[in-house]
Amino acid sequence: VKFFADGVVENETGALLAPYCTGLHDHAGQHNWEGESLAEAARRVDELGLQIHIHAIGDAAVRQALDAIEYVVAQNGPRDRRAVIAHCQLVDRDDLDRFAALSVIPNMQPLWAQLDALMTVLTIPRLGADRADSQYPIRTLDASGAPLAFGSDWPVSSGAPLDGVAVAASRTTSDGDPPGGWTPHEILPVERALTAYTAAVAHQAFAENTWGIIEPGFSADMVWLDRDPRLTPPLELPSTSVVGTYLRGTLASPA
Repeated sequence: VKFFADGVVENETGALLAPYCTGLHDHAGQHNWEGESLAEAARRVDELGLQIHIHAIGDAAVRQALDAIEYVVAQNGPRDRRAVIAHCQLVDRDDLDRFAALSVIPNMQPLWAQLDALMTVLTIPRLGADRADSQYPIRTLDASGAPLAFGSDWPVSSGAPLDGVAVAASRTTSDGDPPGGWTPHEILPVERALTAYTAAVAHQAFAENTWGIIEPGFSADMVWLDRDPRLTPPLELPSTSVVGTYLRGTLASPA
């Protein structure tokens, strides 16, 4: 069951711990759930045995989502619930370790972690330089022990995983800007980014014993690429061709 804790930064509906910097409005965004209502709704969903999935963009929304899941654990007790917080564009420093502590999956969209026009024109002016540079803490969350998974948020943005892997492994635009990457300490190795798009998603879907890796006994759902992405420079990954797609071992879409 998916909840929306807030909106997005670009129209100032993402919920922040401190106000936006534009000066147009002295406000810190929009909480879609007031008081303890999100926590109580999540508790009921969990009580029914369903998986919690919360959209949270701003650092205040991420904290509210973590608080809700913490409340669920306290009220309903421990179990393998694999709650998900999607996007995690801004995460306050005090909340970074809470994902691993609560076994919460940060499902992130690495394609967004670049200095494209969306970022430079709409996002950074609203957040300010210091706060902007703390966006998409992908490697920090992964290093904390959080069960990081990747997604595309298609059709909002490209559904091609290698587009996201390219940015995760470079933190640059398709033109290579800026050289060395934006916030390069958050660069993730290509192989780890591939795992976040495959085995980690299978784990998120409670399917880690069925698909997500290539091993005997697993469903042979695979793509055959024309080159090894682990040996390909990140900026060349989006031009990688799919030779064929296999579904349960059957060639479904030859090139």
